[in-house]
Amino acid sequence: MSLIYYNQSAQKGNAMGILSSVLKQLTLRNLLRAKLVLITVALAVGCSRKPELIGTWENTTVPELIQFMPDNSGVIQGKNQQLLVFAWKETAKHSYDLDVNFQGQKKSLKGSVINGFLVLEGEGGKETYAKRRS
Repeated sequence: MSLIYYNQSAQKGNAMGILSSVLKQLTLRNLLRAKLVLITVALAVGCSRKPELIGTWENTTVPELIQFMPDNSGVIQGKNQQLLVFAWKETAKHSYDLDVNFQGQKKSLKGSVINGFLVLEGEGGKETYAKRRS
């Protein structure tokens, strides 16, 4: 009888060892899956971050607004002036090119975000804008 009891005990011990091993693998596998999901979400959020330029900016010296849209379009609205439509693109980190439709001609502006301010430069000079908080 002791031999039979020993075999049953060994089988139970072996089954418990196998079960423990399977549970550890499941736990490690789930942990690995969770890490992969978190990494994927972090990458998606990081890569889909909209450029700092998106939104409305106010000229710091004259009553003028410039609005940058996520689809790389925008408008400039000055007091008592016609809306100017433009297309923009990011050329480097914090640097942008704007192609403004002005009286049927394309005028190019260079933009940079420096210390939280947008500085636009063109043939007519330089203007500074502060981002409007919504």
